[in-house]
Amino acid sequence: MADQNNPIQIEKLHLPGDALDAELRRAFTTYEAKNPQYGADWLANLASHALDDHDAAVIYIARLGPENFVACPLRIDSRDKRAYSLSTFYTSAYSPLVCSDTPETLFLALFQHLAKTEKLAMLTLSPMDPDAPEFGHMQRALSRAGWTGTHAFFCFGNWIHDVQGHSYQTYLGSRPSSLRNTIARKTRKFFDADRGQIEIVEGGDALETAITRYVTVYNNSWKNEEPYQDFTPALLRLAANRTWLRLGIASYDNVPVASQIWLVCGGTAYIFKLAYDENYKHLSPGTVLTARMMQRAIDIDHIARIDYLSGDDSYKADWMSERRQQHGIAAYNPYSLRGMAMLMEYKLRKLAKTLWKRER
Repeated sequence: MADQNNPIQIEKLHLPGDALDAELRRAFTTYEAKNPQYGADWLANLASHALDDHDAAVIYIARLGPENFVACPLRIDSRDKRAYSLSTFYTSAYSPLVCSDTPETLFLALFQHLAKTEKLAMLTLSPMDPDAPEFGHMQRALSRAGWTGTHAFFCFGNWIHDVQGHSYQTYLGSRPSSLRNTIARKTRKFFDADRGQIEIVEGGDALETAITRYVTVYNNSWKNEEPYQDFTPALLRLAANRTWLRLGIASYDNVPVASQIWLVCGGTAYIFKLAYDENYKHLSPGTVLTARMMQRAIDIDHIARIDYLSGDDSYKADWMSERRQQHGIAAYNPYSLRGMAMLMEYKLRKLAKTLWKRER
C-alpha cells in the first residue's frame, strides 16, 4: 500500500510459505545474533508447530526503501481479530525488526494500517525488554496512530548472569555456599559406584536418541503435557543444524532421569527447558546436570552471559546474579466495535482492581 502523499509501503508476508527478500533476511540474521528467538528460523518453526487452527503467522512491514523499514511478526487470531506478537508461552523475548533512522514514522504508518485497513480489534506485543529502543518507538507510535488505552504491563522476571571472562570455578565461588555444598554432595551421590552418567548432545547421530530420552524425562516429570508436541523436537533439530544445541541428558542406571535444553548463540547460553523424573527427585539430578551444563558453557563454549529466560523461580537467584523484567504493550482499536468493547472491559477490570485495593 502506498500513495503520493504517503510513500511508505505496507507489505504482508505469511509464515511459513512466503519468501523473505535479501534485506529482510539480513535484518533477521542481525537480530538473531541478539537472541535466536528474534530470528526467522525460530519464528518459522513456531508458525509451523505452535499455532492453533484459528491463528495465522504474519509479518507486517512498513518501508520507505529497500533498506529502510520496520517489520513486526504477528500472530492473528481470526476469531476476534486480535493481533499478538508472534510468540507463545515458549517465548521469553520478542522484538520487531528496526532498520531505519526514523522508526516511529514507519511504525505510525504500520499501526494506522492495522487499525483502519486490517481492522484489528486489539494489539498485544510481548514479552519485550522495556529498555530497548523498539519498545518506546512502538508505544509512542501506537498512541499517535489513534489506538486507545495504550499501556505497558509487566510480564515476568528474567534472571541472567554475566560471566565477565571468569572460569567455571570462579563463577561457582561467587554462588551461595549452600548451592556449592549441595552441588558437591549431590554430585558425589549421583556418580557413586558409576551409576550416574551425563551426556551433552550437540547433534549428529546421537540426536534422535537424545530427543527420545528428553521426551521420556519430560513425560515423567511434574510438567504439564505439551500442547504443541512437535514444537520442541523440531526446535532441537533446528538448533542442532544451527550449532546452537546443548541437550543435556542425565541417566541413572541407564535410565534417563533429567534433561535440559540449552541454546548457545551470540555469546549467550539460553536455558530453554528443564525437566527431571520425579521418581528420582531424591538424587537431585537436575542440580547435578545444571552444574555440568554450566561448566561446559563457561569453560568450553566461553559464553559471556547465561540467561534463565522467563520466570521468577526462587532457585534461579542462587545460580544467577541479576534480575531484569520483561514487559508488554497493549492497545485497542477505536475504529472497531470489538476493539471498543475490549477497551471497556480493560477499563472495568482496572477500576475493579483499584477499588479492591482501596477496600483492603
